[in-house]
Amino acid sequence: MNRRRALLIMSATAVCAAFSATLSHATAPGPNGRIAFQRYRLHDSPLQAEIFVVNSDGSAERKVTHVSPGTIDGESHWAPDGSRIVFQRCQGAKGAESSASRCLIWSVRPDGRGLRRLSPSCHRASGPATCVFDISPVYSPDGRRIAFARWRGPKLVGVMVADTNLQHARRVGLGWEPGWSPDGKRLVFGWKPANREAVYVANADGTGRHRVTPWRLRAGDHPDWSPDGTRILFNTGVTGPAGSDNQGNLYTVRPDGTGLRQLTHFRGVSKLGNGSYSPDGQSIVFSTIVGAVNPPGASLTDVFIMSADGTNIRPVTRARNWDGEADWGPRG
Repeated sequence: MNRRRALLIMSATAVCAAFSATLSHATAPGPNGRIAFQRYRLHDSPLQAEIFVVNSDGSAERKVTHVSPGTIDGESHWAPDGSRIVFQRCQGAKGAESSASRCLIWSVRPDGRGLRRLSPSCHRASGPATCVFDISPVYSPDGRRIAFARWRGPKLVGVMVADTNLQHARRVGLGWEPGWSPDGKRLVFGWKPANREAVYVANADGTGRHRVTPWRLRAGDHPDWSPDGTRILFNTGVTGPAGSDNQGNLYTVRPDGTGLRQLTHFRGVSKLGNGSYSPDGQSIVFSTIVGAVNPPGASLTDVFIMSADGTNIRPVTRARNWDGEADWGPRG
C-alpha cells in the first residue's frame, strides 16, 4: 500500500469519528452469538464501508450489506433476539453535520436480506436544513424501541427514542451515542457541554440526568451497559486519528459514578474504538491498532476481544482493512 492510500484510510477513520456523535450499545443478557462490525474498502476516494458479521474466533466471516462507492454503513447493533441488525447509512462521506452528506437509519437481517430504511425520507424541495440526520441506533433490551441521535441540518436535536420503525419519536435530551440499561428504564450517552466531554445517565424519559465519569478522562465515546446492569463500559480520549488524542483506553464505572476501573493499559496511539460486552457479560469486543495487521505506513484497526477484566486480549479479524465499530450479538 502506498503512502497516499495509507493516508486515505487514516482519513476514513477520521470520517468515522465525524459521523459519530457515534454509537453506544445495549447488550441484552443471554448466550453469545456473532459479532457485527464495519469494514472500509481499501480504495481511493470516494470512501466505502459495509457491515460484516463474524464468529468470535474469527471464523465464518460474512458481508451483510453491499454499497456503492461514496456510501458508508456503520454503527451496527443487534436486535435482542438476533433477528435483525440496525445501522446507520451515510451518503457523501462528509460527516453527520455536513449538508453535503446525510446519514439515515436502516435495518437488515444478518444474512443480508430484508433491507429496510427506517429514517424518514427527505423531499428535495425541503432543503438540507430541514431534513433529519439519524445516527447511532440501538435496540432496547425488549426489542420494542430504538434509541438514536438526531440532527436537523447542522443542529443537534439530541437523543431520541422511537418504535422499531422509527415512528412516534420523542426527544430525551441533549446528547449522543445512546445505550440502554438492561431493564430498559435508563439510558447512557455521551455529552460535551462547554467543550468538556463525559458520560451521562438519565431515565428513559430524560429525567434524573447525571454525569458518571470525571472530566479529566474526556469520556463519552461508545458507552455500553453490562448485561447485569452493574457497570458501564466506555472509551477515553478518542477524538480522531489525525491528532494527539488517540491514546484512549477502556474503563468501567458504576451507574452512580463510583467504582471507576481501568481495563486496558495501552501506551501511545491506540485508536481505540467501540467497547461492547458479550451477552453473557464475560467478554468485551473492541477495535484498536495495537496488535493489528497493517501494511507499511498504514494505521488500520482490527477487531479484538478480551475478558471482561481486561485480560486475555486476542484478535478476531486479521485483514489489511479498517475494521471497527464492533457489536457483540446474541445467539440467534
